[in-house]
Amino acid sequence: MRCTKAMVVTTLALNVLGCGKSAAKKLAEVRECSAITMDAKGAAQCLVLQHKWKESEALAAATRYQQEQDSIAQAHADSAWRADAGRHRNEVAQCAKDPSGEVARCLVGFGWADVRASATADSLWRRDASKHRQELAKCARNRQIQVGSCLQLYYKWSPERALAVDDSIRRAQMRR
Repeated sequence: MRCTKAMVVTTLALNVLGCGKSAAKKLAEVRECSAITMDAKGAAQCLVLQHKWKESEALAAATRYQQEQDSIAQAHADSAWRADAGRHRNEVAQCAKDPSGEVARCLVGFGWADVRASATADSLWRRDASKHRQELAKCARNRQIQVGSCLQLYYKWSPERALAVDDSIRRAQMRR
């Protein structure tokens, strides 16, 4: 809050004295430079070269503008995501029933971002943790097949999870 007040006071003082650009003019320059570059550093360089800004002021203004734009974009994306919550619940339910056990891949097929799909798949996995422990125990008792293979074949575990269990079991056996 102090920085904002100080900037407003400084801007007003410069405008009163007639020796500075107006806030609207500065904002227009920041927008112009941000529109033609990919990041805040590029926009700052544009401000320095094309509009004769000081480097520190240019980088601060460009960074602040970029953060504001990113925040607005994220708010819009989150709002759109929440608006489609019903559809997403149906997609999760459908992917949870997927016989391949690849929930994250199924969700990505619906257009979900990889990070969100993985987090949702992990959440579903943790929800069913007691069931998975029982499956693991059953496969560990079966001496005719490797545990990871058993989990994939009989319980449709994803290869990544089943192989991780296999590796964990082998490391534990090597420590004995």
